[in-house]
Parts: sequence; C-alpha cells; structure tokens
Amino acid sequence: MQKRKRFYVAITIYAALGLLIWVTMEDVPLPVGNGHIGIRSLTLIVLAVFAVRTVLHFRAEQIRGEQDEEEVSS
Repeated sequence: MQKRKRFYVAITIYAALGLLIWVTMEDVPLPVGNGHIGIRSLTLIVLAVFAVRTVLHFRAEQIRGEQDEEEVSS
C-alpha cells in the first residue's frame, strides 16, 4: 500500500508543478529547427515525460508483483 500512496503523491506533485509552470512562465518562442516552440510548452513536455515514466514504472512494478504471486502460488 505504501507504493500506491507514493505514486499518488508523485502524480499530485507533477500536476502541481504543471499548474505552476502554466501560471508563472511566459510562452516565449524558441527557435527549433525550422519552427518555434514555446518555452512553457517545452517545459511541460519535459515534465510530462517524467510523469509518463513514473506511471509506466508503477504499472511495471504491479505486473511484476502479480507475476511473483502467481509463481509462489503454483
């Protein structure tokens, strides 16, 4: 149960950081290749990558735990 609580705390912190990024940063365009991307958008993308990695890691741990339980019971 401790891992689930830590997961929900991490997701809540990612959401709070995303909200702070949206509210406090200006969307100044940065030249990227042939186009532009806003610095706010770039920062939110980096934060989203970390959030997705956290979700994938949590789900992988759940699957590993289920497989370990199946191996022990059989």
